[in-house]
Amino acid sequence: MKRALTLFSLAVFMLLSAQQADAQIRKKTSAKSKREEQKKEKRMALLDKFNPEIKFGNLGFFNGLSVSSKMDLGYKLHNRFTAGGGMKVFYDQYSVIGPDPSVTDFGGLLFARGKITQEIYVQAEYAFMRYGKDPDGYRIRDLIETTTLNYPLIGLGYMSGTNKWRFGVELLYIANGQAQDIQSSVVEYWFGATYNF
Repeated sequence: MKRALTLFSLAVFMLLSAQQADAQIRKKTSAKSKREEQKKEKRMALLDKFNPEIKFGNLGFFNGLSVSSKMDLGYKLHNRFTAGGGMKVFYDQYSVIGPDPSVTDFGGLLFARGKITQEIYVQAEYAFMRYGKDPDGYRIRDLIETTTLNYPLIGLGYMSGTNKWRFGVELLYIANGQAQDIQSSVVEYWFGATYNF
């Protein structure tokens, strides 16, 4: 019995000594490192409010080639509301006899987005576009000179995914007759990726 009590006491003593040694070896967190950690967390929280996106769309293979791209950066005002701006580029190449003429249109945009669910959203956009004139000798879009046009768009989008990156589609109605004529469409459709949606 004495022997068991001695072994038990020795085991308790070694266990307590090991915990005390571990506590002495462990580094104490300084106030400075705590402040740095808090600053880092605030920076990360701020970065999580930004919502960059890249989208491609408006593909056309009839009578030539049409393709467009849109890049924007949003700021989350709330978990369900985002506002921001960006740019978009349209490229059209027309099939004709001889060398195929092409024209590039570009501009900026401002947008506001409201999430209906975590995947579906409604978006209002205002575009500031510069449409290039028709190539020399061709009357494809009836633009004799470079045209600047500002117009609103409104539509719906769907983004799928569960992590930071999401992928989806967006359909926007062009609410300007002249822009519809130039683009030969009443809607813009986009496929793309978004981060921090």
